[in-house]
Amino acid sequence: MINFDFRSKANGVTILFKENIEYITEMIIGDYKPENLKTPAALDVELFSKCYAGLDIDYKDLSHDGSILGMIVFNDGCVPVYNPKENKAEKLPVYEGTILIDNSLLEEDQIRRGRFTHCHEISHWFLHRDIYAVDKNQISIFDYMGEEKKTTAIKCRTTDIESTGRKQLVTDDDWMEWQADYLASALLMPVDAFTQAVKDYVRLLGVEEFFNRRGIDLYNDFWAEELSRGMARQFDVSLTAAKIRLKNLGFIKSVEEKRQCSII
Repeated sequence: MINFDFRSKANGVTILFKENIEYITEMIIGDYKPENLKTPAALDVELFSKCYAGLDIDYKDLSHDGSILGMIVFNDGCVPVYNPKENKAEKLPVYEGTILIDNSLLEEDQIRRGRFTHCHEISHWFLHRDIYAVDKNQISIFDYMGEEKKTTAIKCRTTDIESTGRKQLVTDDDWMEWQADYLASALLMPVDAFTQAVKDYVRLLGVEEFFNRRGIDLYNDFWAEELSRGMARQFDVSLTAAKIRLKNLGFIKSVEEKRQCSII
């Protein structure tokens, strides 16, 4: 696994923008499975997580209301989970390098969102573990301060996963969630492979003139939806994730007054 030396703020929070994350994606996928950079294909997230990132995965009820979709564990300790049988929270012992995914994402209609959530947590591990991880081989100030002073894991809520970009990035946590979400999107849909898939699908739909002209047409809302569905199928991601990637790469744009998308 590649290790990166990120530019960071004084508090250790990484300073990364879209172009930085696209480059990081090329390095990671190029190291893991270089053919995925050019050839459209769905990433085997569980294999990538286990064999490349060296992470374990488990499924639990992470909250009583489904508001928490995933966690990434940076340090051994305990995290709160929900016990539905007893209708109460309880502490779960966890170990460094474990991803916890909410059980709701095992439902058939949530599998693709579960894949994205899994990749979001992997992205936190790549980008942010140095902020939180404690070296087990060294005496740390945490040894004298107690477990409560150490960050065992970070929780990712429904508003953090597959974010549409409308949320304002104010706090360090906001930025880190955005970074993890963008990297997850790029890992699942690498830019060159995704661009090739878009071109192939637009050709299949027979709407190259709309795509090449990069203009708005009365029929484009329909084609943008169909393009999003096609990319979602090809890369095994949710429709929301496909739309966000298409927007981020400039293939479609939001038409706010219609709450739809158009090919540009």
